Amino acid sequence: MLVFASTCVFAQSGLDIYYPPTNGVYVKRLNTKPTVIYNASTTTLTVKMPAITSGKVEIYRNSVKVVDATVAAGANLSFVLRNYGKGNYTIIVRQKNSVVYNRSMKVK
Repeated sequence: MLVFASTCVFAQSGLDIYYPPTNGVYVKRLNTKPTVIYNASTTTLTVKMPAITSGKVEIYRNSVKVVDATVAAGANLSFVLRNYGKGNYTIIVRQKNSVVYNRSMKVK
């Protein structure tokens, strides 16, 4: 009976993830997903796209689209949801034809 065991270790530095290949040298894997940060106290939504791909942000308030924005690769966009009014919000972030972030929230 043979038993194989392997260990995969990775180190995270900010948003960059490093994986060690078999020769022991760490290789940087590019971040390909956007970073989405929501601050509930200021109702600010910030979307940061990775440097290698662009995307699209859609914001709906009470099921009505209030934002339809394209975000360039490596760019940041910020939206203050309270400026669009109080209500129930749905945030959708897409890359190509895939939804990579989807969240619902209530803004008072």
